[in-house]
Amino acid sequence: MIRLLVPAGALVQGETLRVDDDEAHHLEVRRVVEGSEVEALDGTGGRAVGVLHRDGKRWHVRVDSVTHEAHPAETLLAVGGGDKDRFLWLVEKAAELGVTTLVPIETTRSRHVENRLRQGTIEKARRRAREACKQSGNAWAPRIADVTPLEGLGLRHPNLAWWLADAAGAPAPTGIGATAIGWLIGPEGGFVADDLTIVERELAPVRVTLGVHVLRFETAAIAAAVLTADRRRA
Repeated sequence: MIRLLVPAGALVQGETLRVDDDEAHHLEVRRVVEGSEVEALDGTGGRAVGVLHRDGKRWHVRVDSVTHEAHPAETLLAVGGGDKDRFLWLVEKAAELGVTTLVPIETTRSRHVENRLRQGTIEKARRRAREACKQSGNAWAPRIADVTPLEGLGLRHPNLAWWLADAAGAPAPTGIGATAIGWLIGPEGGFVADDLTIVERELAPVRVTLGVHVLRFETAAIAAAVLTADRRRA
């Protein structure tokens, strides 16, 4: 079935929605015909089934049924991702894996990366997250935060059990259920001593291993997301 993205909160049973230009282009590329059944996602838990209608060059979808999925247990990845292209790739994979929040953190090392994240990249990341939901069928697009300093991270994202990715750490706890988990993933080269001082003082994380090898930040973040989902089922 063809999937479409619609604005948050726009899905109302019995209503007819205009398909925006980007999604309309997607329909044209797929050579979709009038009367086709589609699935519409709003990125905030709304999922609908409807039928496409065409009015000249404009496409509309009549919403026949709507369901709302409960928000999943919080899985936050706070990532010292300096390189913008690799961060954008991570955004797509985080959406596919059901990560709820992705926070690019500014660390001592990441702030000096020439190709580092800037606000324009963050806006692109938010669009990329929604597009990945269309591909994967995830009803909840991850929230993509602005670039955030390590200091004060816990105040911005309270009530989380924090885990620090560390090759020398222990295996991840089991049976975490719906516990809200926040991961700290260091940049290339890892957190420096000043970063770790802030982390330990403000977040007091459990050090959790993701394996014996040195991982790039995006690989570590994906491994953390998969491990968390596994521990929720244990």
